Amino acid sequence: MIDPIQTAINLLVIVIAVGALLFVFYSRTNAVEKTGYGALIMLAVVSIMIPIFWIVETNNEAVAKAQQHTTSVQNGAMLYAQYCYQCHGTKGQGHTGPKINGNPAVSNLTDADLLRIISAGVYDTSNLATPLMPAWSDRYGGPLTDDDIQYLFDLIRSSDPAYLQKNGLSGPNGFNQIPNLIQSQNPTAYQTAVAQESTGQFGNPVDMTKQNKVTIDMGAPPAGATCTPACFAPLNVKVKVGTTITWVNKSTTPHTVTAIQGTDVSNIKIAKNIFDSGISNAITPNATYSYTVTAAAYNFNPKTHTVVYYCQIHPSMLAELTIVQ
Repeated sequence: MIDPIQTAINLLVIVIAVGALLFVFYSRTNAVEKTGYGALIMLAVVSIMIPIFWIVETNNEAVAKAQQHTTSVQNGAMLYAQYCYQCHGTKGQGHTGPKINGNPAVSNLTDADLLRIISAGVYDTSNLATPLMPAWSDRYGGPLTDDDIQYLFDLIRSSDPAYLQKNGLSGPNGFNQIPNLIQSQNPTAYQTAVAQESTGQFGNPVDMTKQNKVTIDMGAPPAGATCTPACFAPLNVKVKVGTTITWVNKSTTPHTVTAIQGTDVSNIKIAKNIFDSGISNAITPNATYSYTVTAAAYNFNPKTHTVVYYCQIHPSMLAELTIVQ
């Protein structure tokens, strides 16, 4: 791309140099004076060109920095469309994970802290074996290189205009690119994600209020699902107080069925007073765990009358009970 500022500066230098040479050539002086004037003019031209070259180089560095940032944000958007949208939403607006698009809490993190969180993840201080967010860096067992981590960092920072201005950067919010990227890469997964976001992170509840006994399976995840290595199915069940729910482990690994406090799955705290099958007594393949819904569960989250639960061994396995009386 031709830089108009640099072009104008180059033309100015040429005009000055040519004008100086013409003045020397046509001036009515002797050879000695012409030589002296010529030397002075050349010194003047060199003096002018030095700051001009400095300005040009500074401009080139700014252009290169802007281009590098734009490319990095684009690469970050592509990585996000592959790895991150299931938890953080198709536009970074939050889903099963926290909002990272324009979130003041994220924007206020230092660069070092944000890079550390992306690289090494976040762990529950009460149970260091339970990651609240996985580590993405290949240094800690994740799939991404240091360059990839930097791309995701630049994507997140692109949603903070104050950060861009402070660091002499500019450009659009990279999260706006992501829905089209997901749709082009995996249309089915995109439609599933949009449907889940429009109806809540667990979708519309399956109405089982007419049943006194309900069965929920723990089995292989369907296409496009983010829960691994298994999923609860149905993901959201509407039940009445007094209903007995039995979870059946149809997968090949042990799991737990554990209620959490509130609905914030980015900061999980166990609600043993509601239900918890226990990590020390995990539900092995083909085994079951039963729980009878109580009034305490109905009142646990009074605004929504829901209980979110998960597997302590596999925190991406999340589901919800919607409770009525």
